[in-house]
Amino acid sequence: MGRVKQKTKAFFLGLGTAAFVMAAPMGVLASEEGPGAAMKLSVNGVSIYVSKMGSTLTLSQYGRTIGQWSAKLGRESSAGDKKRQGDEITPSGKFYVCTKNDKSQYYLALGLSYPGIEDAERGLKDGLITQEQYHAIVEANEKGQQPPWDTPLGGAIEIHGAQGGETAGCIAMTNDVMDVLWQYCNVGVPVTIGP
Repeated sequence: MGRVKQKTKAFFLGLGTAAFVMAAPMGVLASEEGPGAAMKLSVNGVSIYVSKMGSTLTLSQYGRTIGQWSAKLGRESSAGDKKRQGDEITPSGKFYVCTKNDKSQYYLALGLSYPGIEDAERGLKDGLITQEQYHAIVEANEKGQQPPWDTPLGGAIEIHGAQGGETAGCIAMTNDVMDVLWQYCNVGVPVTIGP
């Protein structure tokens, strides 16, 4: 009997949290430190999927598609996965929004947690980064923070506005789409970049 009460209480507490997040004014939760996609889902059920082959970005909430839009990716993305700074490839993998920048030169920008732990492992194995850089990347990802963006693996991969042509590795959207993403995406929202 006690277990049922605990589960019921947890369920309704979860609903209350979701209702609070949905009702919170835009920007209230944006300053919270992200939990990291690998640790737990975003508190508001939002997720992003970027298809490299389809050049699209899909925004979902609690598994329901909110919108799908055309995206511009890194100009060399057809060559595979991002390996190093300056290769102009959009990385593949599971990331999370680690920063929000409303003063971006590209209108609005959601910074992604590249390089991730797998990127750091590859970079260390290939001799691209030091043990110290490896540990800094892993620690930041485990804490849901922004990993170092100044290593030979590259960084500062963002979903941003001012969509023009292909990018140096970021995901460029039109400004009206960024307005939508900005409203839905808190720090910590999981972002998957796949085929």
